[in-house]
Amino acid sequence: MKEANYIQIARMAECSTPEGDDTDGAKFLRECFDMAEELNIELQGLENGEYDMRIDDLAHEFADSCVPIYTNQLWNVWVDCGGYHFDGEYRDFTSHGDTSDTMNRIAQADCYQWARNIMFNAQVYFRGNRDY
Repeated sequence: MKEANYIQIARMAECSTPEGDDTDGAKFLRECFDMAEELNIELQGLENGEYDMRIDDLAHEFADSCVPIYTNQLWNVWVDCGGYHFDGEYRDFTSHGDTSDTMNRIAQADCYQWARNIMFNAQVYFRGNRDY
């Protein structure tokens, strides 16, 4: 499988690059990439149409499982990956009537989006269709 460093993975996530490869942000990115690699191996034998349908089905489960559950780690990842510069598309909680704990939800939504971006962009990267 193709290797990638944390800077390349940050590009896949479409977030800022963490300051070092031993930060919580870089570790989060690496874990998402490694999980995307495992998923790619699992899906290798599928035809294009079946692959596309399966990857779309797995997108939410994949991204949701990557979001840090501990508050300190969540905020370390969010800061390391530049969440304060990011305007994520999953931040609109009020449209669902959800206004509780908005600050933590913003960090969770951004981590979710970064994980989802890694999943989709890593699949393209593994197939050799794009370099990061």
